[in-house]
Amino acid sequence: MTSSSDAPGAQHPTASAEGAAPPVGGSRRRLLTQLVKIVGFVIAIVAVGLCVRILVREWPTVSAALRHANLWLLLLALLLGGIGMWLLAVLWWRCLAVFGVRRGVAEVSSWYFAGELGKYLPGGIWTVVGRGELARRAGVSRSTAYATTLFSLALMCVGGGVACGLLVPFFALDGGRFGPELMLIALVPIGIVVVHPAVFGRLLALAKRVTKGRLDLTAPRWSAMLGLIALATPTWLAVGAASSVITAALGFEQQPARVAFAAVVAWIVGFLAVPVPAGAGIRELLFIVACGMAIGPATAVAGVARVFLIVVDAVGGIAGLLTVRWAGRRRPAEIGQLET
Repeated sequence: MTSSSDAPGAQHPTASAEGAAPPVGGSRRRLLTQLVKIVGFVIAIVAVGLCVRILVREWPTVSAALRHANLWLLLLALLLGGIGMWLLAVLWWRCLAVFGVRRGVAEVSSWYFAGELGKYLPGGIWTVVGRGELARRAGVSRSTAYATTLFSLALMCVGGGVACGLLVPFFALDGGRFGPELMLIALVPIGIVVVHPAVFGRLLALAKRVTKGRLDLTAPRWSAMLGLIALATPTWLAVGAASSVITAALGFEQQPARVAFAAVVAWIVGFLAVPVPAGAGIRELLFIVACGMAIGPATAVAGVARVFLIVVDAVGGIAGLLTVRWAGRRRPAEIGQLET
């Protein structure tokens, strides 16, 4: 005998209800994502607004310094900033190699700079998505592409802590007073412990379970991970040196180690302020507070440093996009030649 619930055309309340029910979890995630973007925009607007207000108030000092700036020193600072950003591309290249992906440094650099353009979009994830997707399209597995991008960003922060630690003795000799910004050095012991295979291996195993096997990586040797941290350190020494050279180019008195220290701290904290696009305003405010100079000179240095960052990102991003496009056109042609 066939029950009425199994008769042709009969309605199944449970199935229809499930089909009509909205995905509550997905809706909440979308709402949370939107809130994060909004918060990031608000913070960025407030921070940039404060920077603009300071700039307007201190414009006589800033404009006079810009008029009499040493152009050769400014070019040197721009070069140092560019070297610092390229060294982050090298860090990712080595991170890929540690996890078994062997590619040329020029190719990985093109992915890096093209993907970095995403940091100017709100949300904080687009630089990861950009770099990860470009690597994936070039044949790197999605899990490795995204994971190494995240690992390189974390190692970058630990390298910033190491750079700050190296600057501290010079900071102290200059008579600098230590403030809360010194806490950034705590990233160093935390990072050294986390990258040990006993800890990192467990984290990767947890990630494998959470992703249902999609992320399946083995923890590298401790020495290899420590080598990556060491490789990240020169980036921040170059960034700190760039801010010190900008200060000299504008003719301001400074404690070079303190200015470099403040630049590194501002960069790392600006990066960790994930919802704020490119750390806009946050980085400049932190530098002004921590560099030990008067507000006018500090504002001028922070403003020039931001402009130089945009120039490096724009030139590197355009070059990266063109290289990626050229490589994409060349690859099908090479495949065709192999087939013939």
